Amino acid sequence: MLVRRATVGCHLLLLVAVLASVVPPVSALRLGVAAVLALPLLLTLRGLVQARRPSLQWLAVLLVVYIGGFSVEVVARSGEAPAYNIALIAAVLELGLLLALIRRLSRSGR
Repeated sequence: MLVRRATVGCHLLLLVAVLASVVPPVSALRLGVAAVLALPLLLTLRGLVQARRPSLQWLAVLLVVYIGGFSVEVVARSGEAPAYNIALIAAVLELGLLLALIRRLSRSGR
């Protein structure tokens, strides 16, 4: 139960960090990009809260993509963009917690 709460917390932090890294300064293009980047996270939130194993597995794959993208941005900006740093840390932490949650669910399902 605690692992799921921590994972949901990391997921929400990642969602906020994604929006904060893209939106300022506000423009229609930036809002569109932010919506496209945030939509997969919003779509997987329900499956994460309900701890549905297929949703968790898809989220793990999705997080790898986010981690790769934010790693590139953090290196390109030499770590000087706090929103990207926070998003990267949140995504990595969420992936670790998510894998632990998936493993716990597979053990309890046996």
